[in-house]
Amino acid sequence: MSRPCLSALQNLILAKLGELEFATPRQLQEGCGVKQPAISKSVAVLLEEGLIDGHLHTRPAILHLTPAGGRLLDRVLPAGRRNASWAVMSHACHLSEVQAQLSEKLKGFRILRRGEVFRQGLYPAFGEHGALDGEGKSWFVLLDDYRMPSDRISRCWTRRHTPNRKYWPDPTGRAWCDVVQRFLVVATDTRHAARHRAWILKSTLPADVFTLKPLWRT
Repeated sequence: MSRPCLSALQNLILAKLGELEFATPRQLQEGCGVKQPAISKSVAVLLEEGLIDGHLHTRPAILHLTPAGGRLLDRVLPAGRRNASWAVMSHACHLSEVQAQLSEKLKGFRILRRGEVFRQGLYPAFGEHGALDGEGKSWFVLLDDYRMPSDRISRCWTRRHTPNRKYWPDPTGRAWCDVVQRFLVVATDTRHAARHRAWILKSTLPADVFTLKPLWRT
């Protein structure tokens, strides 16, 4: 017996997960513009169909496409997606929160995909992200959702990258300070954000600090 067609909302959820890679149910709710019961019902169907999976035993849960879901979208999933660590999944969800909140303040703000950053002669480490806003200003967003030592802020700003030669033929990479116009440190811990502000002031770095409410409490 053939399976019933997916609903418009179920297809939209798949598309959103293809865009975000990892998302919580609330992020899907906001991205799809529907109420939570509708998301819960559609997610249950997609889980049963094997089109999505995730870290389901936390609150909130983290969802992602399965290979079957990726094939339905004609999308090849990144290597290691099925075995992504909790740190990688939760970091991606926090990064989506950064984009959602900053796009409300800065028209056109968006986090760049890694390939776009590679083309600038950069090779980001964990927590390092490039972004653009609607005015064409380039950003370095350093997301700290793991109580990062404050001295890493300085190192990340000036570190010379070893470029991905597929995107940047010159063997000499660049540093974030060579490329971007704005530097933002985002922390999910209020007290740690205060430590970062003190370090930035002492080090005279051109950075601002933004505190993000964490999605999970440790």
